[in-house]
Amino acid sequence: MSNDATPASSSTPARQIAAVFGFIADTLEWSHDDYQALIARLVGTGKSALSITLGDVLDAYGATSSPAVHARADAQRGGH
Repeated sequence: MSNDATPASSSTPARQIAAVFGFIADTLEWSHDDYQALIARLVGTGKSALSITLGDVLDAYGATSSPAVHARADAQRGGH
C-alpha cells in the first residue's frame, strides 16, 4: 500500500489505525523468518524506530506478507 493511497470513503481514521494495528498483531503469528524479513524491511527505511510511520509499516507488511496473509487482510478490510 502506498503512503498516498486514498482510503475508502466509508473508512474512518480510527478504523484505519485499528486495521494497521491488527496487521501488526497478525505478524506475531508469522514464522520467524517472515517476521525477521518484516523487521529488516522496516530497518531498511533508515528511520529511527520512533519515526517510522503507519505507512512505512503497511509498505513493509505488503512487501513481506504471504498471499494467504494478503487474502485474510483483504477479507477483513472488505477488499478484493
